[in-house]
Amino acid sequence: MKKKAIACVVGAIFSGQLYAAQMPVEQAEIEPVVVTADRNAQTLDKAAPHVSVIGRKTLNQASAQNLDDIVMYEPGVSVPSDNNRRGHAGINIRGIDGNRILMMVDGVRIPESYAGGGSNGAISGRDMVESDTLKQVDIVKGPYSALYGSDALGGVVNMVTLSSSDFVDEGKRGYFGLKHGYRSRDRSHGVTATAAGFHENAEGLLMLTRRQGHETENMGSDTSYSTARTATNPQKNNAYNILAKGNIGNERHRFETLYEQYYHANDTVLANGLGSQSRGPVTIATSESNARDRIRRQRIEAGYRYTGEGRLKEANLTAYQQKLRTEDDAVDVSMTRMGARLLGNLTRYSDYGFNQTIRGLNGRGVWEFDGAIKQSVVAGAEYKHAETARPRDSLTVDNLTSAVSKVYAGSTYPNKTFPDSKRKTFSVYAQDSLTFGNGIVLTPALRYEKDKLNTSTDQAYLNANPSGTATRFSDSAFTPSLRLSVPMGEQFTGFATYSQGFRTPPFDSATMAFANTTYGYAVIPNANLKSERSNSFELGMKFKNERARAQVTAFYNRYRNFIDRTEVGTSTIGGRSIIQYQYQNLDRVKTYGAEASAAYKFLPGWQVSGSIAWMRGKQQDGTPLDSAYPLNGVLGLDYTQEKWGAGTKLRWSKKHSRVSSETVFQAPGYGVWDVGAWYKPFKNLEIGANIYNVGNKKYWQHADVSGMSRTSVMDLYTESGRNFAATVQLKF
Repeated sequence: MKKKAIACVVGAIFSGQLYAAQMPVEQAEIEPVVVTADRNAQTLDKAAPHVSVIGRKTLNQASAQNLDDIVMYEPGVSVPSDNNRRGHAGINIRGIDGNRILMMVDGVRIPESYAGGGSNGAISGRDMVESDTLKQVDIVKGPYSALYGSDALGGVVNMVTLSSSDFVDEGKRGYFGLKHGYRSRDRSHGVTATAAGFHENAEGLLMLTRRQGHETENMGSDTSYSTARTATNPQKNNAYNILAKGNIGNERHRFETLYEQYYHANDTVLANGLGSQSRGPVTIATSESNARDRIRRQRIEAGYRYTGEGRLKEANLTAYQQKLRTEDDAVDVSMTRMGARLLGNLTRYSDYGFNQTIRGLNGRGVWEFDGAIKQSVVAGAEYKHAETARPRDSLTVDNLTSAVSKVYAGSTYPNKTFPDSKRKTFSVYAQDSLTFGNGIVLTPALRYEKDKLNTSTDQAYLNANPSGTATRFSDSAFTPSLRLSVPMGEQFTGFATYSQGFRTPPFDSATMAFANTTYGYAVIPNANLKSERSNSFELGMKFKNERARAQVTAFYNRYRNFIDRTEVGTSTIGGRSIIQYQYQNLDRVKTYGAEASAAYKFLPGWQVSGSIAWMRGKQQDGTPLDSAYPLNGVLGLDYTQEKWGAGTKLRWSKKHSRVSSETVFQAPGYGVWDVGAWYKPFKNLEIGANIYNVGNKKYWQHADVSGMSRTSVMDLYTESGRNFAATVQLKF
């Protein structure tokens, strides 16, 4: 019945667009250009249906401040978040998330996330790109290893930052802009200043952003400082970002440089961890718990770009370095009792970090050949060197005796949950788009990738894993893809795609070693992990005329050797039984589903749009994959004139009823209504205002609670109620 309903929706979308073809024609809209899909610039209407672009207009409608805002109106794409401390972890595409999604900024890989085996948030997430600097966000849904390698097992997200050419050219040689934004959900203010300049042989851009705010409010009503709390924890945060770009040269040869510095700080009172908790006969009463989290990311690039008129149309060579330094520190004060007996009165100082440095060199060329069969060839090579570390230190002070200890919960500090690692990756790839005389386009692609991971042990790692030794991992793979595009008349184009995916075990899964006797669990290493692999099939169709556009796609993905954490037994540490977990290769996981979207301009200035996503995810034994999203979509209506515009969107989702266990929380369905407007009273001034969740609906995002056991404090994970955003922009 559900599949029949989806088919009806898709049919209605396409039939509506056919009728639209008979309507009068308005001024043509500029088609977005996407580079990520083929590593070569093309308009979005030429790309396959599994490619989407989130433009600056949509980012403004979402008043985007973070990853969650960026994908707010993109069905089938979500962001697992922990608004009580950690923030946003990364991107989930069609039920696949974490480091299986390749995330880039300007085509350069951003550092990996570190989940640490915790909640749906991440100890070190990937929300580390300032949204005010973005021109657009390109999303490729599904495995894409043929062009991007092992990190793209589940999809690709490329955040494209603004350039000087977006503000200045030969006719306008200077630009200055100032933007101020306010968001009520976290009482945050953000200011971005932009300056750009143009000369015949040189261009430059400088963007500076500063943000300050508080905790993101939810719909929880319990504000007590106890484990019963359902309101988000009190928090203060601040951030800044610097983006500087420059290039020099002529029409053929240009040298380009870039510097980016991102910083984000959260100071949180962990109010929902205060009070008493009992574990058997032992009671722990926590009277103070404060967290201090910091993210610092620095990106430096230098490159050369050639643009030609012969067969070689474009070539570029880029060297880059990205450094990530994070801190997740905490101070906790607690008393431990067994009955009336006081076992301890302690203050613990935690000093944890996650560091990753990535250095790389990318080269790419684009060739075009005319003839009976036109060819567009993209080929390149990449080298990447990544160093990763997880330093952890702890100091515990006995408040009664002033004694100091470096042992806590059975662990000796300093320690490391996995050894320091160095990963070297080399790859070459090629793609050839063959365009036949009848308009059919056949695009084969092939990539070879060699990956080596070496670890080094020190005393800190041996403190966590006394029997640990340095390990090595090496693997390689050829990953092909094949795409077919078939025109069906002047307005329809059909697509079919096959691709393979490949992902080597990440830096932590094979070597993680960690024990917590207080909570009764441990993670043990597994040196026998295999690389994950996938096969993906996709069928789709696009429709376009002067007033309307629509697309539909169906996908089927099979993953094998899927790496996940599994309970493997028990052991005894310090006379206490401990549950042991280990990262292992699951046999198989499969996902399948369908997506559709459409937009129709029915009157001058008016446009109605809609999109929908449906999927299923299963493990080999038939158990549902909790990260697979329920049926969801977006409906929108917009009106635009030269000086002002307004719009409204309805975000909706069905109940998440397909879960792996009866104890897993099933997020209820919802419908959330947003409205907004903008106005340009003068050429240099633009004002915008948006109201989100107009109906003050209490709801949960599926990605935030997927796989979570049902508890009495589920309201802790609710989204914000009614809130508003306002922006003022000056442009000169």
